[in-house]
Amino acid sequence: MTPQNSKSNKNKINSGGLKSAIAHNNSVKPNSNLIQILKIALPQFFDSDKKFQTDKFLTELQENNIAESRDGYKLGFVGKDYARLQTGCKPETMIAPDIKHNSRNENKNSENIFITGDNLEVLRHMQNAYVGKIKMIYIDPPYNTGKEFVYNDTFEFNDEKLKSMLGYSDDEIQRLKLIQGKSSHSAWLTFMYPRLKLAQKLLTDDGVIFVSIDDNEQANLKMLMDDIFGEGNFVNQFAWVNNITGRQISGYGAAKTYEYVLVYAKNIFDISEFYVDIAFAKKNIPDTYKGFQRDVRKDEYGEFAVGDTLYNHNRIFNEETRPNLVFSIFYNPDTGDITHGNIGEKKKGYIEILPHKNGDGSHKYHAWRWSRNKIETDKYDLIVLPTNNNDYEIYTKTRSYTKTLLKDLITNVSNGDTEFRQLFNEKKIFDYPKPTILLMTFLRTQESNNIIILDFFAGSGTTAHAVMQLNAEDGGNRKFILVQIDEPTNPDSEARRAGYKTIDEIARERIKLATKKIKSEKELVLSENFDGGFKHYRIVTPDVTTLDKIEK
Repeated sequence: MTPQNSKSNKNKINSGGLKSAIAHNNSVKPNSNLIQILKIALPQFFDSDKKFQTDKFLTELQENNIAESRDGYKLGFVGKDYARLQTGCKPETMIAPDIKHNSRNENKNSENIFITGDNLEVLRHMQNAYVGKIKMIYIDPPYNTGKEFVYNDTFEFNDEKLKSMLGYSDDEIQRLKLIQGKSSHSAWLTFMYPRLKLAQKLLTDDGVIFVSIDDNEQANLKMLMDDIFGEGNFVNQFAWVNNITGRQISGYGAAKTYEYVLVYAKNIFDISEFYVDIAFAKKNIPDTYKGFQRDVRKDEYGEFAVGDTLYNHNRIFNEETRPNLVFSIFYNPDTGDITHGNIGEKKKGYIEILPHKNGDGSHKYHAWRWSRNKIETDKYDLIVLPTNNNDYEIYTKTRSYTKTLLKDLITNVSNGDTEFRQLFNEKKIFDYPKPTILLMTFLRTQESNNIIILDFFAGSGTTAHAVMQLNAEDGGNRKFILVQIDEPTNPDSEARRAGYKTIDEIARERIKLATKKIKSEKELVLSENFDGGFKHYRIVTPDVTTLDKIEK
């Protein structure tokens, strides 16, 4: 899973033919990344000249009865073509190991990774070894409040190459360059686009990405994520209360108490529902929250919690896109039996439960989440309950009573600043660190405890802390990959006075202190495979002599 465990992967990441990468980058186009994806996924639509056959592709769509969207909506911003260009570039750097750190006893066998360097370049490197390997990504990017973010890209190509690659005029090149050194919406979107695009490729087919954000870019991030991941792969938008007393908004008398986390799937067809331990949820979701499911019952197979309704909440699943999942379910109130049949069919003694209709006037039915066959074989995991309007609704039974659905409001979250100060002897050396309990909430949505979690805006290192804390509590074998650029701390800050010259130094120290704290907690019995260390690497730019040596 990690570069140090595979010689071939290490060679790919460290050398990777840097001269050929440079040559590739000199000829890359904005659609190069997309074309490469299409060649792998849909090779049958390329002709002998390696050109994509659009007519053949559209014909195939029609023959397979797949509806096409023709509303013409698309996200545009100054710098988007350049951001697409960056997505197709290959790394022109090397990843160098921190030999002294990595050889220490606590780190030499660790499978956790911390990389110091520009996360865009790191994500390019990861395309060689980690495509389809990352189950969960969490990032806390700059919020673009006008203070912590400016677009500092130096533009890798000169004006003539930009004109050639993008087909831009002189005026368009100058307009593009106006975002440099700015914190505009276009600058922020140009910064985020290639990073999210590359991150998407790293996810497993059933992988998910969580992105923290506030009101400054929430609307733009939603459109950007829809553009990159697809509207159909939107899972949820969580709100979490980060300041119960509220932050005053100047001039309006309003107090802001929460931030957002947007969640998207790599492929929503492949993800299961999000679950979280009931004991954990009860501590973090208020009793008065109407969406919290607390209905626990018992049948001949044991205890169960009433789960979600059986109908599919995603409107794209209907009788046209999933005809095999659109039918009637029949319920016998006297015997409790559940079966299926065609819509409008009559069954003596049974009540017909129809799938829900779309509310747009199209009279299309939503699909069920279960097939006819699964209803027959697993009907003991279904329960029919009356509704307030004298109708019936069908729900799934959650057999593992220790689990319930995670809802979209997260409250009672401990203060990340307080937690961080306790690790660093009450010193405030990092502003607004995320609390581990928030990350643990998201980590618990993943059923497997043997996965890789990536955070390429590591900040204070909360993700690593949360991964290790959860592993310590449930004996899991989760691994983290953290990336943080060596951004200098403010010369007048408490962080600099404490000896931390860069942000990545703070994050690495936080991991060490968190490990020490976890090991000191008496109520925890650590498993033999508990991994409290990490391997450290740095992004370095080789000179011409080094490139020649690598080639030889």
